[in-house]
Amino acid sequence: MKKSRVFLVALVSIATFLLVYTPHYNYPFPRHVDEWHHITEAIRLQSGGYAGGVTGYRIGFQLLLLLLSKVTNLVLIYQYLPAIWAVFSALILFYVVYKKTGNQFYTALFAMIFFASIKSNVNITGLWFFTPLTFSVPFIYLYVYFLTEGFEKENKKLILLSLGIMVMLLFVHSISVLFAIPFLAIYFLFNFGFIKKERQFFSIFFTIPIVGALFYKFMTKGLWKSLINDLIQALQFKRGWGVLELENSFFELYSLIGYILVFIGLILVFTNKKILKKYLAYALWPIAVIISIIIYRRTGVSYLSPYQRNLYYFAMSLPLLSALGLEYLIKLTNEAISKIELPKRKREPLKIKGIVVSTFIIATIFFTFKSYWYIPKQIDLYEVINQNEYQAISFLSTLPKKSVVMASPRISEALYPISGHKPVATYFFYGNRRDSELFFMTNDCAVKEGLLKKYNIKYVLSEFPINCGWKLIYEIGNYIYEID
Repeated sequence: MKKSRVFLVALVSIATFLLVYTPHYNYPFPRHVDEWHHITEAIRLQSGGYAGGVTGYRIGFQLLLLLLSKVTNLVLIYQYLPAIWAVFSALILFYVVYKKTGNQFYTALFAMIFFASIKSNVNITGLWFFTPLTFSVPFIYLYVYFLTEGFEKENKKLILLSLGIMVMLLFVHSISVLFAIPFLAIYFLFNFGFIKKERQFFSIFFTIPIVGALFYKFMTKGLWKSLINDLIQALQFKRGWGVLELENSFFELYSLIGYILVFIGLILVFTNKKILKKYLAYALWPIAVIISIIIYRRTGVSYLSPYQRNLYYFAMSLPLLSALGLEYLIKLTNEAISKIELPKRKREPLKIKGIVVSTFIIATIFFTFKSYWYIPKQIDLYEVINQNEYQAISFLSTLPKKSVVMASPRISEALYPISGHKPVATYFFYGNRRDSELFFMTNDCAVKEGLLKKYNIKYVLSEFPINCGWKLIYEIGNYIYEID
């Protein structure tokens, strides 16, 4: 590419980094309890106590975090990981769109911009957080691209590359493969002739369910005789699966102007036979996922992937279609300007085109990001700990490890990742939250003492002083007591 185009890609990449990093400008710690959870499990992979089970389905991601923890302070570096990965994902999308559109640079650049505009919150998660879902994003774009290119060109190597990425994702975030089954199945039907001709080759796709089932069996330690029934049950994500299950407005995911451009993009694909085959999978993607979302809202059951994750998979499918829609409108605008008869002294069509198109693009980008930072209160960002609490937990890390610590469920989310000490309970993933809350709600020292003995507590970390005769060993913003 020309240097000017490389500069534009770099500029959009930097803007994407700064945009995704915004939640961390004044907060240097992970912003979501899922992030703290995965840090905890990554450390436990080495130190023991790994939860396995449902958590184990993300073991590939947690292994990556474990490797990072070997070379850096994982808790403090985590603030940069969402932004770094968002840039990497945007560049992968640029590559996919650039190649898919036959080297149409501006369509690929627009796709990057629309990708950066996908919104995040604690319900659907998203680019603001580094989780198995966001880690999977570039690989989803890649396996769909290689698969569709493989079918278009009847290239088995590309199809095998797509299959390899899918199998890898089974160990990182299996849902990021499962969600695609409906629209890929329809896509396969449209290419049934090639599949029938190469049916022996395509039998390798049975690798995915076989590997997935064996992985599930290994993680859950279930019985062989009930494996199929267990899998069927596990792939029905019923209401109550997630902590938050709000029926989000679709405008909490993507902008109005973005949706308008998606609609134009879909019309363009379905009405143009020349490009239908090329973009068919990308047009089926949002349609299939939104049907799954509607089924959940009517029945309370989401099949293959959870409702919240489907919301994000839906949003992921939109940037390419928005870019196609915008490119088409720019083309129509240029054609309209070319047909306008101008006075002889004012005939500068190239200059006029440039001004009109630039204004149109700037206005589109403005309205695309206009509501980007609006988050309803119930899905606002988490602040598990503040700086004072980080210092207090860091002090605990200097004390003999593997002791049990009584702290509030909120602070306890960060307790193990920073100090190595075991909490009594966290908000969502570990222990008995009721006992932890009771300890700090009651003023009865006898009740507190009973809970200390029940869990064999060595230290108490409190946001306020407790007068129960324990030895105070830290009092800078928070209070830490040692229990004899």
